[in-house]
Amino acid sequence: MMVMDFMHTVSHTQLANGLRIHLAPRPEFHQMVAMLSVNYGARDQRFRYQGTDYQQPAGVAHFLEHKIFTQKGYDAFTRISELGANGNAFTTQSRTSYFISTTGQSYEALRELLTFTQQPFFEAATVAREAEIISQEVDMYQDDADARLYRELLKQLFPGEPLADDIAGTRASVRAIKPADLQLAFDAFYQPANMDVFITGNFDTAAIMDLIKDSPAGVRQGGAVAQVLYPNDATIRHELVEVDVPTVRNKIAMGQRFFGRETLPQGVDALRQVIALSMVTDLVFGDYSPDYMLWYDEGLIDESFTTEFDWERGFAFLSVAAETAEPEELVTAVSAKLANLPSEFIALRSKFELVKKDAMGRLVNKLNNLEEIVTRFEGATFAYTTLVDEIDILRTLDFDEVLTIVKNAQVTPITSIIARPKMV
Repeated sequence: MMVMDFMHTVSHTQLANGLRIHLAPRPEFHQMVAMLSVNYGARDQRFRYQGTDYQQPAGVAHFLEHKIFTQKGYDAFTRISELGANGNAFTTQSRTSYFISTTGQSYEALRELLTFTQQPFFEAATVAREAEIISQEVDMYQDDADARLYRELLKQLFPGEPLADDIAGTRASVRAIKPADLQLAFDAFYQPANMDVFITGNFDTAAIMDLIKDSPAGVRQGGAVAQVLYPNDATIRHELVEVDVPTVRNKIAMGQRFFGRETLPQGVDALRQVIALSMVTDLVFGDYSPDYMLWYDEGLIDESFTTEFDWERGFAFLSVAAETAEPEELVTAVSAKLANLPSEFIALRSKFELVKKDAMGRLVNKLNNLEEIVTRFEGATFAYTTLVDEIDILRTLDFDEVLTIVKNAQVTPITSIIARPKMV
C-alpha cells in the first residue's frame, strides 16, 4: 500500500460526549491495535477543577494507570489476555495511554479497553498493595544510572517543576497517594472530551464505530475537564555539575530547552519543527559529520552517544547522553556545536538530502509496525496528526526551511552533568 493510499483511509470523528475516534484501516494485516489515550500525564500535578485548585503528589498519573486495571470482581489485564489479546499501558509527562493488540477481527478485547478505562474501582487495601509494588519500581529506577542521570538533567532544565520528578514519583509521594487522590484525578481528567481512541489494522469500520458508540466510553456522559496550572518558566541551572550515580564509566548528560511555554509552537507547526530540528541534530551529531566521526575514531565517544529531541504538551528540549573517558572534553566539544547549531548545519549542507533520506526510510518502515503507528499518536499536541502526516511533512521540508527553523528557534543556555565512577 502506498503512503498516500494509507493517508486517505484515516478518518477522524468526535462523538456527542466529546470522545475523539481516529480510524486507520490496514486490511492487509491480520492484526488490530487499538489505543485509548488520556490527555493527562505525570506533569499535571497542579490543576483547577470545579472552582478549586489542587496540588497532588508526584506519581498520581502513573499510579492511576496501574490501578485502573483493577475492576470490581476482576482484573482487566487478565481478562484482555483471556480474550486472546495483549494489553499494555504507559504514562508520559503529558499523556496516559492504554492499548491492546489482537489478531483477526476479534473485538471483545477492544470492548474491554473501552470499559475498564471508564469505571475505576479504588479500594484502600488494594491501593496500599499497589503502592508497595510501585515503590519497588521506583527503587529499580534509583539503581539505574542512566535513569538517574536523565532525571538529574531534567532537574537542571526545569528546576522546581513537576517535570523534574520521576514519572512514577518517589517512595514518599507514592505512599501518600490515597483512593481519594486517584478518584479526583480520574474525575478531573478521564473525561470523554479529554480522550482519543486510535485504531489501526484489520477491522470493519462500521462495526468498530458501532462498538465504540455503544461502549461505556461512547455512552458515558462527559463532565468538565480540569485546567492544568503550569508553573512559570524557571531559569535553567546552566553551570556544569557533578552528580553521584552508580556507574563504572564516566557519563555525561547535556540539555537545552527550546522555546518557553508561552512561545512554544502548536499543532502541525510544532510537528514540523520537531521533524526539522531532529534532522539538524541527526546531521550535526551523526555519521555524516566529520567532527562526529573524528570523536568516534579518537575514542572520545562510542555507540552510547545519543541525542534526543523531546516535545510534548507545554515543553520541548534537546538532550545528549554518552559514556566517555574524557567527560570535560566531550562537554566542551558538544557545547560548541550546540551554541552554533545553524552554522554547523550550514557546513553540512551537502549531506542534507542523505540525512533526510535516512529519516524518511525510518519513518516509512514504521508503517509496518501497527503498535508504532498508534503509540506515536500525540493527540492535540500535534493537531491529531499521524505517522503518515510526519512522512508527508518530512517529504516537503527542504534545506532552506530547516535552516530558517533552526535559526529562529528560541533556546536556553546549555546545562551539563558529569557522573564519575566512585573510587574504592
